[in-house]
Amino acid sequence: MAIATRLRSALSSFARLTGVAASLSVLAALPLVSAEVKARNDTALWASIAERYLDSVLEGEWEEGAALFQTASFTIDAPQGHSVPQVSGRSLDDLQTFDLSHLSLARDARRQQNCLAEAVYYEARGETLSGQMAVAEVVLNRVRHRAYPETICGVVYQGAERASGCQFSFACDGSADRAPRGRAWRQSQLVAKHAMLGFAPQVTRSATHFHTASVNPGWSSSLVQTRRIGYHVFYRLPNRAERDLLSDRGA
Repeated sequence: MAIATRLRSALSSFARLTGVAASLSVLAALPLVSAEVKARNDTALWASIAERYLDSVLEGEWEEGAALFQTASFTIDAPQGHSVPQVSGRSLDDLQTFDLSHLSLARDARRQQNCLAEAVYYEARGETLSGQMAVAEVVLNRVRHRAYPETICGVVYQGAERASGCQFSFACDGSADRAPRGRAWRQSQLVAKHAMLGFAPQVTRSATHFHTASVNPGWSSSLVQTRRIGYHVFYRLPNRAERDLLSDRGA
């Protein structure tokens, strides 16, 4: 009963906010190329509701006598030439399976998004949007690869317990001691959310590594260069035939 009461109150507060609508509006302004856009927008909407509920739980935003949040209808603005996805007619009945496990999922999703945003911010905040999306893509490519940890945070902070073992330099070189802030941090959060929802086209050609164009690390000779985007050069792991070729070249 307490959970249901809190949920209604949280959703009532949520109805007065534009956070979800604004966030999704910006997401829709980026290229929508997947055939599953409608389903992903639904997922994004309800994930945001779960996050808003989580915020309310943590902040104690309970209002006595708050009106029930009966329905929600959101129209997502899209740039000219794009369709306008819509989610409408939702009611509290649609949340009958909502339980505390959703809080845990929302909390973990937020943590993973924050880790990805940190990678984008510290590694590519001076890049164009395409360059930032490329860095986020590398992280997600690693998550999908069996050679790396299975979570975003695991990938981003892999080796951070060792002074020289970081996979991403910011995790070890002291950069992370300076808290992210400002417009660059807000954009990094948006890029992370956009990438995690699968809206972005693949641009790195399956890259799992990158470095700035001003350096030439030793490990680059053992990988296959895929392309350069902005100030970063991207690489992927070689297949067996490519490994043999690279070994012959290094001999």
